[in-house]
Amino acid sequence: MSDCWTDEEYNEILGCVEKYLWLFVQSNATIHKPEQIVCNLAQLERHELRLLQLIYFLLSETIQKSIKECTPQLLRRLTQSTDKMTAEIKGAVRGNVDWNLTLKRRLTTGFSNPTGFITRVAVKTYNIPEMQALKYLLTQTSCLCVEVLGKIPDKVETLPDEHNEKWKSEVRFLYRLTSGFLNNTYLRDIELPTKITDMMLQKVRCARNAHFKSIYHSLRLYRRLFIQKEQETLRDCFARGVLKPLSRDTLYEVYILFVTMASLDRAGWSREQFRLIGYSKGAVAQYKHGDSTVRVYYQKLPTTFAQNSLYTDLLRKYQIDGSLRRPDIILEFDAERCNFKLLEIKRTQDKRYIVESIYKVFGYLKDFEKCFTSEAMPHAILVVWEGIEAGEDASDVVVVLNGRNYGHYLESMLSGKLY
Repeated sequence: MSDCWTDEEYNEILGCVEKYLWLFVQSNATIHKPEQIVCNLAQLERHELRLLQLIYFLLSETIQKSIKECTPQLLRRLTQSTDKMTAEIKGAVRGNVDWNLTLKRRLTTGFSNPTGFITRVAVKTYNIPEMQALKYLLTQTSCLCVEVLGKIPDKVETLPDEHNEKWKSEVRFLYRLTSGFLNNTYLRDIELPTKITDMMLQKVRCARNAHFKSIYHSLRLYRRLFIQKEQETLRDCFARGVLKPLSRDTLYEVYILFVTMASLDRAGWSREQFRLIGYSKGAVAQYKHGDSTVRVYYQKLPTTFAQNSLYTDLLRKYQIDGSLRRPDIILEFDAERCNFKLLEIKRTQDKRYIVESIYKVFGYLKDFEKCFTSEAMPHAILVVWEGIEAGEDASDVVVVLNGRNYGHYLESMLSGKLY
């Protein structure tokens, strides 16, 4: 089946949502580097900001290079130092004799054994500041991966060899690498510092092995992002890459979501809340205009819908397992009385698929009919890509629109208070 988008149309849609795209954190996302980066985080909750910090740190080029490229090389040729260890030897002497300690030892034993010597023997050690810093970075990275993904079982499936673009798979892969490195025989014996000091950072920066340069930059990024919490560092982290939806269908849904928000802005509604998409429960945005409030849900259901679904009531009656069905976007208007507008998004221009989608929308309306107490029409909007001639009627219970007409129609509906 041919795609209804050309590459030019895809890039056009992607360009329209770039300024909002850093909020999109969902399972099917990959790295994208746009020219526009919006870094205003004032309307995010603290735990949402923390989630963004974690994701962008773990997917940053610095960390990816440090873990995937530099750490294997450093463990293959471990940096070592020579340490002097004292040992008491009787008989044949190996190493340099420490006569001061030897005489003290003989004195304490009453000079009973003239063949006893205290020697200093040179031994190799890997417990040096550079390797301690490497172990610290691997440990912190592993902990951050678990924080993002939740508890990961001990036995996890192996990723396929081919590159997996989804960011959660990247983080899981990062977790597996760091866990494997920390089980290294030599690394296990290296002391784990409680924190990274300036002197330790200096040792890493000046290390002879060039791979430590990347470890140094990763530690600095971790320090500035999570310990010092520099705002500029957080903005720079966003500027290195934002998440874009992997699926074109999902991209179109997010595009219509952002068009909805932009239409509310242009219609004079003031935004009161803007939450992280994909991880937040409840509405992703809330707007106010006079005494009216609208909440925007994306892939979520208002509590009223979850409690008044005819579909789930029927399944429960016959003891059939099943989950709630939900439209892509729901607008919940709280004016004189509560009212809802359902939005179903289909990236298609195929007439047969559009017909099937209209039938699906009517199914939603029947499922949640108890929630529609207002007579204001329409109750639902089906937004397709193309294939529909203009001619929408505000009195229809379902309105079908092309993507390019949707924003104008929504603004007109909001301006006319048809909600």
